[in-house]
Amino acid sequence: MAGSHPLAGYTEFWDDVMADMEATAEEYREAGWDVLELHPGDVTPLPNVSTDGTEIEVDRTGFDVLLPGDEFAAAQDLLEGTEAAFDEYDAYRAQQSEVVFLVVVMKAEAAGEAVAFPLYYAERQAEPMLERADAAGELRAYLRPLDDSERVVFSLSDPGTLYPEDWGESTDEE
Repeated sequence: MAGSHPLAGYTEFWDDVMADMEATAEEYREAGWDVLELHPGDVTPLPNVSTDGTEIEVDRTGFDVLLPGDEFAAAQDLLEGTEAAFDEYDAYRAQQSEVVFLVVVMKAEAAGEAVAFPLYYAERQAEPMLERADAAGELRAYLRPLDDSERVVFSLSDPGTLYPEDWGESTDEE
């Protein structure tokens, strides 16, 4: 399984997740929000390998989200153009086998602005990220263009809604 892409075999389901994101964004618009929709090209959990017992330091925990240049610019402009903080989020989760699919809506309630984007990850590949997030009580979404020259970062506090459905059940039982 090493080297296989998490969406291998799930592209139709990913298309459904994208449609769900668009429908969710429309529901927010109907409720009076201004919503920016993002369509990632790739999503990678960070870190995606264990660094336990090594001297490797990992400074990011969360999702590396590759965006088309125009969408990244729109997200960057939105965040620079509002004084309100994007400090709340809603997350909608679905799971197919060991692949988790998410629709995240970051909200700046005071400004009536929202940013909607889908995420995905293979549970096995994301274990190091999930363990770190569990300990820290936070994940981040690092939105970036292809050249990785800049990033827009969203903080996802209380990340339990982003975990696989059965996450932690085997570690809670002793």
